[in-house]
Amino acid sequence: MLINNNLSGRTQRPLKTSTRIKNSTKPSFIQCEPTFYHCPRCGQFLVAINNNGGETQLRCCNETLSALVPQNTNDALAEEHLPQMTISGGFESNTLTVNIGTTPHPMTEDHRLLWIYVYTFQGGQFKFLRSGDLPEATFALAENDAYVYCDRPVCKGSRCKFNCKRGFTAYSWCNQHGLWKHSF
Repeated sequence: MLINNNLSGRTQRPLKTSTRIKNSTKPSFIQCEPTFYHCPRCGQFLVAINNNGGETQLRCCNETLSALVPQNTNDALAEEHLPQMTISGGFESNTLTVNIGTTPHPMTEDHRLLWIYVYTFQGGQFKFLRSGDLPEATFALAENDAYVYCDRPVCKGSRCKFNCKRGFTAYSWCNQHGLWKHSF
């Protein structure tokens, strides 16, 4: 649509409104990375966001819980369990899709992923999975989590006018092989 300005005789385009944040610099993380705990008796999961460096002891079913340690990414099981992340959407809206495994993780009742968690600049998001689902989840990114993104295969770093979304971390929990982690 063009607007005719009768005073000057020139035609102007209306201003376009952007829904993304104006700051194109990489935001800082608001909280520390989460620490995950699992109760072997009742199966409950606990997530500690700011656990004083692990000094606070968490209890469930009258037992002290130990922090879960992600599996070794060099393990033979890594091909089936490591989260892979893809960001899409460009300037206006962004989504982060997490696929588990270079070969899809099984999603049977006996062997499946229970959840996927994404740690972002402003916090984190969980997606819970059922048996029979695909081993993937899509997360919406907004505000500081959706700052400028480009999809170049090779990052130019500080010489680029865009800032890549490096820093997100995806976690997944396999009911047979435990916690897995991958940082983007």
